[in-house]
Amino acid sequence: MSSSVDADASPVLTRRATVALMFAVALAGAAGLLAWGPVGLVPHMHLFADSRQVFGTPNGGLVWSHLPLLPIGVWGLWRVSALPEAEPLRNVWRTFFVCQMLATLGGMAYHWQPSDLMFICDQLPRSAACAMFAAAFLAERIDRRFGGDTAIVVALVATALGGLWWAGTLQAWGLGDLRPLMWLEFSPIAMVAAGGWTLRGHLLSRQDWMRSQLSFVVAQTIDWADAPIYEVTNHAISGHAMRHLALAACVGWVAYRLGERNKAAQAEREARDQRWLEEAALATQAANATSFPDKRLAS
Repeated sequence: MSSSVDADASPVLTRRATVALMFAVALAGAAGLLAWGPVGLVPHMHLFADSRQVFGTPNGGLVWSHLPLLPIGVWGLWRVSALPEAEPLRNVWRTFFVCQMLATLGGMAYHWQPSDLMFICDQLPRSAACAMFAAAFLAERIDRRFGGDTAIVVALVATALGGLWWAGTLQAWGLGDLRPLMWLEFSPIAMVAAGGWTLRGHLLSRQDWMRSQLSFVVAQTIDWADAPIYEVTNHAISGHAMRHLALAACVGWVAYRLGERNKAAQAEREARDQRWLEEAALATQAANATSFPDKRLAS
């Protein structure tokens, strides 16, 4: 008896421990940024290895490498629209893809005319998209309410407050502080790294989350090697442009898997309905056969 109780309690304890660890990592990240002090833009922030014009566009390689993210975002919205109306995560995923496309447009504008203001126009929707990604992750594995309208509004308001904080500190300190937006941007990685990917999901599997986050980590890593990659590829592509393509792979995989899981769920529902109809038909036939075995008795 006790072993059965222990077996039932073990997954619950594991889940609680994982959730506690996730939030502890998130709080530790916030505390670390607080202790680090203000993080602002530096003059060389807008300098990239590849500054060539492409099709008459300044920094064209960086501008046009964003392009795949736009059709992928539209595709993601289409995949989400195919989810059942009653699906509780429709809105959070829809908001994610909208923010992702806004971040793409902001990134293209920023690389076209690099400046602190254009950087923030790029950073705000990017942080909002990451906040939506984190909310979807929590809704998938902890509580559906994290994907509800209230949670979406809270995440968007938090992003907006991060932008206002940057503007306020720019006026007060002469240095716009990016820490709140940075915390939002890296929160999905912290949750996955804390073991949240091991929890059972709803629309996306554990492998889906790991593959998408691996693409995100690769994107951030190759961005740090912007100039070396530009040299190694004989000026064909820079690390920062490759980052945009890696992000496209991340978002594209999520869009693809959302649709595939929906197809699988729909096929399962149809198979279940078909089995129910077949069982009902057999039950009806059995009832008719056993109710009146002799037609003379039935008359």
